[in-house]
Amino acid sequence: MKFRGSNKRQVIYILFSVFTLIFGFGLSAEVKRENQVLDWEEGRKRFIHKNITLDELGLQSPTHYILENFSIHSELDKGPIPIEKVEGNLKLLTLGFQLRKIESKFKNIVILSGTKDKVTSFQPKIIVRVDAPFAYSPTSYVDSKVSLKNTALTIPAAESTGNWNTELWFAPKWDFPILNTFAFERIIDTASCPDAIYHEYTHLITGKYLGNNAIGRSLAEGISDYYAASLLGHPELYTHKTCEAVKRQLLVSTFRLDQKIGYYDATIESDFKKDFSFIPSLLWQYRDLVGDELADVTIFQAITKTNAGDRFFPEFVNTLSKSLYEEIKKRNGEGKAREVVLKLEEKVWIPHGVFSHYSERQTVFSTFPKTTVRIPNSDEKSNEFCDTKNEMEFYWKEVNVEEPTLRFYWNCNQVKLPLVIQMDQTSALNFLLSANMHTLNGKLRFASRSAEKPNAKLSKEDQMLYLQMYDYIKENYFYRRTMEKEIRFYFDSGNDANQIENLRMEFAYLGNSKKRFRYTFPVL
Repeated sequence: MKFRGSNKRQVIYILFSVFTLIFGFGLSAEVKRENQVLDWEEGRKRFIHKNITLDELGLQSPTHYILENFSIHSELDKGPIPIEKVEGNLKLLTLGFQLRKIESKFKNIVILSGTKDKVTSFQPKIIVRVDAPFAYSPTSYVDSKVSLKNTALTIPAAESTGNWNTELWFAPKWDFPILNTFAFERIIDTASCPDAIYHEYTHLITGKYLGNNAIGRSLAEGISDYYAASLLGHPELYTHKTCEAVKRQLLVSTFRLDQKIGYYDATIESDFKKDFSFIPSLLWQYRDLVGDELADVTIFQAITKTNAGDRFFPEFVNTLSKSLYEEIKKRNGEGKAREVVLKLEEKVWIPHGVFSHYSERQTVFSTFPKTTVRIPNSDEKSNEFCDTKNEMEFYWKEVNVEEPTLRFYWNCNQVKLPLVIQMDQTSALNFLLSANMHTLNGKLRFASRSAEKPNAKLSKEDQMLYLQMYDYIKENYFYRRTMEKEIRFYFDSGNDANQIENLRMEFAYLGNSKKRFRYTFPVL
């Protein structure tokens, strides 16, 4: 019995020692945490944890979180985060790792594009703030015009101590006041979302060319989403696969660039963050057609050639088509370039109501006269006060898909009264030449809002004549309530229904005379 008791104590001691040893290893493992980041796994199309060393971040300081072009801070701290706080921190390590990754990607795009600009170099360094307090907090920042609750922001350049600094802000999670439940809890922390990091970094690139004021507008936002998806090679963004922090967020819907989109709506250019899907989805279709590497390069080339004030339609599309043509011509010859560009127009641009210089040739405006056309005024009654000249001077060469407006003058003696005809544009597809296209409608208006005021430089006699002309048009042409008149253009074809031989313009409801208010124009 004495032996058994001693043996039992010995077993208990051994078990306790083993337990202590194992527990000690556990504590040691917790103290020395692994340095992990989220990195994309192509096969599974999702981010997974990956072990790295601090050397792989390209640190520029032995004590603080400073990269070649970035200084990473916590909240509004003046100084960057100490290295000891970075070690073992998945969010902070992922942020630096993915910033370097997209930076490397853009360096390669810049080289292939042929530009000599130092696009990816920033002096002074870009300040990146994690746990930024105002990136979006429902209690601290409210903008009634923005329905999207931002969790990451690119802050346009602002002057500080004589330098112009740009900052990237990534928000922590936040909760709805009181309703702190699973369904309402905001879990996203975008500093650990690689696709959000890619999106914000791209704003730094586009801001150099489109202007920082473009941030938040459709073109810059669409390009940022495009490059975020293109770097992944995956058309779905902001989901639990591309951002691990989204997995518990019930209020976030998936965003796919390969979804079906409708026709271009010009209002997306003027309304702040109105349409997030059209531009990146259209660019993704462009990528599917021409290939990922060629798309990335030519879209960047188009960005560098785009003026800060240009809208997406039609200027950027036209610049992109030209960049594609020149790049393929350089690589594969002019014949291949023409083939691909025409296929792009047919498969991508035109079906979505956007046109480049190449696809404009397939619109009805390509058949219009390309010179100024003067035609005698068919309104014979106006001869009563037009003694020496009574003609219409039409500026057809300036009418196109972007500005479907025909400007013309009524020349009476030495006086000119400007008028415009605005083509009805329910859809840009209505301007395509087709066998079924026989008419085009428009509305006649005064060109000036103050048309009743003659030019003060005119002589008093000519001012009186101008007012006569104004009153005559107002009384005999326009409806009193709308101050406009319907105009219809007829496309007369011969034996070939697709070949327009004649263009006629007629005013609506102006009598039974076959001669009055009818004008005929030559076509190309």
